[in-house]
This record gives sequence, C-alpha cells and structure tokens, in this order.
Amino acid sequence: MSRIVSHLRLLSVCVALACTANAQASKPSRTAPIAQSKGVRAPEATQQWPDGRYRADGSAAVLYRPDFKSTPANARSLAQRRALSERERGANAARVAFEYLAARHDRLGVQENELAGIEQTSLRSAPGLSVVRYRQRLDGLPVYGSDIAVSVQDDGSVVYVSNDSVRNLQPAAAGKALAIDGRRAIAVALRHLGGRTSGHRDAERMAYQSPDTGRTHVVWRVEAGTWELLVDEISGEVLRAQDRALNVDGDGMVFAPDPLSSARASYGSTGYSDGNNASTTQLSAQRKSVVLREITFASNRYALKGPYAQCLEIESPNDGACPSQAGSSFNFARNDKLFDAVNVYYHIDTFMRYVNQTLGVSVTPTQYSGGVKFDPHGLDGDDNSHYDPNDGYLAFGEGGVDDAQDADVVVHELGHGLHDWLTHGGLSQTQGLSEGVGDYLAAAYSRDFQNQWTPSDAQYFWVFNWDGHNEFWNGRVTNWHLNHSYPSNLGGTGHTAGQYWSSCNLVARDAIGGQAMDKAFLTGLSMTNGSSNQKDAAQAVINAAKSLGYGATQIAAIGNAYNQSCSYGVTVP
Repeated sequence: MSRIVSHLRLLSVCVALACTANAQASKPSRTAPIAQSKGVRAPEATQQWPDGRYRADGSAAVLYRPDFKSTPANARSLAQRRALSERERGANAARVAFEYLAARHDRLGVQENELAGIEQTSLRSAPGLSVVRYRQRLDGLPVYGSDIAVSVQDDGSVVYVSNDSVRNLQPAAAGKALAIDGRRAIAVALRHLGGRTSGHRDAERMAYQSPDTGRTHVVWRVEAGTWELLVDEISGEVLRAQDRALNVDGDGMVFAPDPLSSARASYGSTGYSDGNNASTTQLSAQRKSVVLREITFASNRYALKGPYAQCLEIESPNDGACPSQAGSSFNFARNDKLFDAVNVYYHIDTFMRYVNQTLGVSVTPTQYSGGVKFDPHGLDGDDNSHYDPNDGYLAFGEGGVDDAQDADVVVHELGHGLHDWLTHGGLSQTQGLSEGVGDYLAAAYSRDFQNQWTPSDAQYFWVFNWDGHNEFWNGRVTNWHLNHSYPSNLGGTGHTAGQYWSSCNLVARDAIGGQAMDKAFLTGLSMTNGSSNQKDAAQAVINAAKSLGYGATQIAAIGNAYNQSCSYGVTVP
C-alpha cells in the first residue's frame, strides 16, 4: 500500500501464528469460491518466415503461400467454374482440400495414419473461394483444440492454410467402470465455478492431449454459461477451465497519472483539493479519455475484466464499485464511485502490458490464472492500500484521497505483486527492499507520462503526488540518496529505508533510459529471494544487465549510480 503494506510475506523473525492471524483478520469471508481459469496456456511460440509461421518442431502454424494446385481431375476451367452451383463448388473444394492434406500432412504435423479418421467440420463456399475445416479424431473421439482450415480457389489452387493440429497424438488411458457421464461432468464443472453460472449447459465427449504432460485423456467438454471446462472422464478432475466471454476494447476517463501532475498544480490551489471526493471544474478537466483494452463482454454486459486486470468485490465495504453495464464507455465523474475502478483497471493493464510485451519480462500472478485481481474499494474504507500475497490481489482504501485515483499508489501496490511473482514467493522487506521496488516502479511509470513535472520541479522527485504530500500524509521522495547513505544511514526501516533503493535506481534509469533500466531491474529482482537486502538486489540488477547483453557504457552507468551517486559498493561486471 502507499503507506503501510499489509499482508506482505513477513520476515522470518515474525511469529508465524500471529502473522497468519493478522493477515486473515482483514479478509472478509466469501460464501462461494470465485471461478478461476485452469490449465489455459499461452499460444505456442512460432517463428515468422516469408511464407508463414512455423512451430519449433518445424510444422507450419500458418501457410501464406501453400504452393499447391489439385490434380487435373479436380481442376476446372474458367467456363466450368462459372457453371458450378454452390453445392458443386463446395464439393469440389472439399476434394481439393483433402487431396492437399493427403499430400502435405507431414508439413502440418499430422501423421498419415490419422488421415482416415480426420473429420470435415464445416464448409464455407462463395464464388471464387471456399474454406474447408477439419478436426482430428482419436479412437473415434474428436480431438480437443484441433482445427485445420484449408482455403481453396475455384481453379483448384490452395491459397492459405491455418493449422491448429495436435501433434504426436497418443492413445488415451483406458477407461474404468466408474467413469463419469456427461450429467455428472456438468455437476463437477458447476462446483468448480462455485454455482455462479447460468444459461446454456452441454457436455461433449472428446480426447484431450495435455500440453504439460503430453498424456491423452478422455474428457467431457462442458459448456456452462460463458465457460468451457474439460473434466477427466476417469478421475473427475477439471483439467482445463476458461471463460470464453468476448473481449473487446472499451473506453473510459482516468487521471494520467494524477490530476496534480497533469495540470502541474499544487495541492490546495483552487479546485485541487480532495474535498471529500468532490468533483470540481479543475479536477474534471484533468480526466483523460483512454482505451480500456480487452474488457469482457458477456450476457450483453461490459465488465472490467481482461487478460491483465480484473475488478472484483473482495473486501469490505463491498459497495458495488466494479461496474457492469450495457455500454462499453466507462466515462464517470471523479466523485462517482465507479471512477476508481476504471482508473485502476487502466493503469494495471497498461503497466502489465509494458512489462510483459514491451520489456519482454513474462510475469503474471502465481496464485491464479488471468489478470491481476483488484478491489478498488477495500480495507473497510481506510486510508490505506495493500497487496495480499496469499491470494495475490490488490485492494485500495478511500480515506483521504481515494488511493485508486493516484497511479503511483496503483503501481506501487502492483510492484509488490510483481516482486512476489517474479521471485515465486521470495519477496523481501529487508532494508525496505519491496517498498523501494514499489516506489521505483511507481515513479518510473509516472515520469514517462508527457507534459508534466520536470527535474527542475520538486514534485518530480515525489511519489504519491495526489494521494500524499497533503494534509492526509507526507508521501515519499526519490532523491533520498542525496542526504543518506548505505548501509548505516538509510534514515529508518521499511518504507523510509526503501526510498534509498528507489532513488538509486532512478539515477541509473535517467542515465541509460527507462526501458533498459526497467528490464534489468525486474530481471535482477527475479534473481533475489526472501532475505535479499538492497546491496544484494543491486548486484543482481547489474549482473542481469551484463547477462542481457547491455554494453559497457550502460553497465558502467548503472555502476556509477550504485557506487558513486549511492554507496552500495557493487562489483561492476
């Protein structure tokens, strides 16, 4: 949180029983589990080539130029093509498509002995082009996830192939007498979902090859509302669960990063006070219209749930602060309780995309699948925020300035999560390390917004410009290194000491650039553990920069930040 981070994985000196009780005390009970994804994997990595994309085993995922034309028996002259009826055109395309599979199956990763059981699932035919789709079958069962689409011109040329074949299919495990049926599989699926689904329910028996083990299971593919689940026919275990609700882009109004920074205004000046969360002309003018990427559309409602962030009611006050509405525009006034959820969704989603996609540092919550869970109004409304390492969610209080309205608070708390997930539970608060992690990431994120504070402004070195540095609390700074030194003069412990770590890394960031430093910082952080101190982490970061291939000038600049601007005394590779 912005002041006191609750629920962090505590130091070894903490009494385990007391710590556990304290962590549980502020968590409200839940009447039913929140449905969770399971077994959903990212798409298989491929390499791009001029003629398509290829998997690591050499099989084609997509072919842009298949370079295949049917034998004369299936070819047609222009006059013949014009005379074809729609039914004849489709039948001819299906013959050509199967001829292609028979000739090029190895290129798609399909074994020759599988061709006899391959199943045509659909045919779209229009003058000029037909698309024929197939799926594999194993032991008479359709293979989950298999889909091959062959696009055929009327002249018999194959012009495009999309290939989601399942390779290296193995026979499924033998069934048992007590194997569950479709009705029981639906019941198992509903239990997994906490009984929270309504609408369509169905079950289909299929073969499923686990991407983790390569083992083939006989499963029931269950549809329950917007969810799809695979239930093992023998064990009754849910092997895979995914909410397949449509994800679309919406839009909304947010502070970017906060109203004081974007306006270059001081707290307390006309229109720039909290005023018990009142809207003013000045604060309203600082809202920015942004794209809310990949929000969920299901049952004719839009909700703030996407691949990188999801709004949930987790803690008290449970005041309905997560919007669900008929339209995709989430444009709320600052005094509307729904504004906070939009602000948090946008900043978490933006920062998680930056880390995972721009920096290429793969990190998502380890406690569950899906986007980062957050409650925009938690902690019983207190003036506080926290990351919960047990359940992996963030919650934001409403005392003073609503914490969810300041991107610094949002990214600071997300920083604790990233620290926890990168180290697989090895988050350290020795010398306030994780507090400094949160402050560094928050300040770095805010500084990258345009047209705001510059290094000549005192506020450039502030963290929590809107939430702090006011009558509610003092906030923190990122030039702490100017009057403090490591290790004996950090100025205190916890949040206070963490200011030194954030300050030193921001010096390095100014020297080598944001993306380069952020990548080295997060990669180095992933090398640490639950007892790491600030110097340990500094050495890990500079070693990571070397391993990532950074040049001598960049590495020397990081070393200068750590050893000259600050006093860590790291070894420069």
